[in-house]
Amino acid sequence: MPLAGIHRAVPAEARQTAARLYALAFDAKLRAALGAGDERLRFLADHLRPDRMLCATVDGRVRGVAGLHLDGGTAFDVTLPGLFRAYGVSAGWRFLVLLGLHREPRPDELLLDGIAVDPAARGQGLGTLLLREAEILAAERGLRRVRLSVVDTNPRARALYERVGFVTVHSERVDTLGRLYGGFTEVTDMVKEVPACPR
Repeated sequence: MPLAGIHRAVPAEARQTAARLYALAFDAKLRAALGAGDERLRFLADHLRPDRMLCATVDGRVRGVAGLHLDGGTAFDVTLPGLFRAYGVSAGWRFLVLLGLHREPRPDELLLDGIAVDPAARGQGLGTLLLREAEILAAERGLRRVRLSVVDTNPRARALYERVGFVTVHSERVDTLGRLYGGFTEVTDMVKEVPACPR
């Protein structure tokens, strides 16, 4: 049986792998702003914040990641100057497209910024491991809940979130934005309350 592990940062040698997993999982959402292929992968790898990601490994290889909103930042440091360096004069509209995906955490919560598991490693419990580690991290930081969003075209992810105790707090139709970001029509916010960490 493969040995799975969980880590609170992406190892330096696994930046490309983490970026690839994220790009694959969120292809439709990212394509509108970052294009496809090597250019997008390079941008994500260059702007990934390893310290704002959880990392699941199988036999020492990174097979899943979860982005985190921590300390005022997200899993990827995307700025207008960074986009300009990578994409030139098209940076402005790319930045505006990405703004549509941005969310802000509330003061008492840990906001997840996407979970991505290698398709070849699905069904091995890595998503559950990542979610549980997010709960532990939230409790250690004195936060009361973990929040995430899921789109209506990803029922498998929603089933996982419900199975581990996340509940729906809000759903919103996003017809126009959904078409831009890959064809979904509804975004659902889900939360899970976390017990206080014993001190």
